[in-house]
Amino acid sequence: MSGAADHIGRIRTGLRAQLRVIGALTLRELGTRFGRDNLGYLWLFVEPALLGGAIGAMHHLSGHGLPGGLHIAAFWVLGYIPYYLLRGVINRAPSAIAANQSLLYHRHISLFDIILARNLLEGAAVGGAMAAFVLFFGITAGEWPRAPEKMVIGMLLMLAFTHGVALLIAVGSVYTDVFDRVVHLFTYLALPATGAFFMVFWLPTELQKTALWVPTVHVFELIRDGQFGTQVPTHYDIGYVLAWIAGLNLLGMASLGRARRDLVI
Repeated sequence: MSGAADHIGRIRTGLRAQLRVIGALTLRELGTRFGRDNLGYLWLFVEPALLGGAIGAMHHLSGHGLPGGLHIAAFWVLGYIPYYLLRGVINRAPSAIAANQSLLYHRHISLFDIILARNLLEGAAVGGAMAAFVLFFGITAGEWPRAPEKMVIGMLLMLAFTHGVALLIAVGSVYTDVFDRVVHLFTYLALPATGAFFMVFWLPTELQKTALWVPTVHVFELIRDGQFGTQVPTHYDIGYVLAWIAGLNLLGMASLGRARRDLVI
């Protein structure tokens, strides 16, 4: 029993050490991106809120209704904010290793820690913006989420999915500059297919089947189920998304090990 207790104790000590490392890396990333000014930190939350609000206001002012009688601004904003998380995590992935390579001199810091800290910061910022808009639409328009826990799960799934993609992009960027050149363009070109600005039930039956091959479509449908509930039909399979997340993250972590051996520090 004492041997098992010692083993558990070592695991706990190691986890606490890694959590401290990730916390320190997150604070470093925050300072690197926004300086030490508190107003700079505030921009981390304000940027996605401003962009999401602008898109929602534009469509609200257009006066075009949506199938199912959905609240126009809520639909567009709560579609754009998760997409902003996807775009932010993926677009910053090519520079993740190059910008922090010097940190690998520290024995307790790994490539995974560096990328995870960056993505957790992005997730916290976008999650804060999402929560602010949920409160805003609830207070001003009575559009309270029917199942807020589904929205939280959806945002966590989006973060986990994009983290797996970011791992692979970061590894690829160790070997070629191509990713740095095409990733930004790709995230914009892929926007129509992500599910950010359409619902599956709007599509013809055959096109619905095609759309559901895209894992992010399931995530957006889950988030909208959390916001609008039975007001409109939704289509998603959490197990399918989890399979993508597991595959991408396992492959990404395995690739990080190879990239670490090939890095010249």
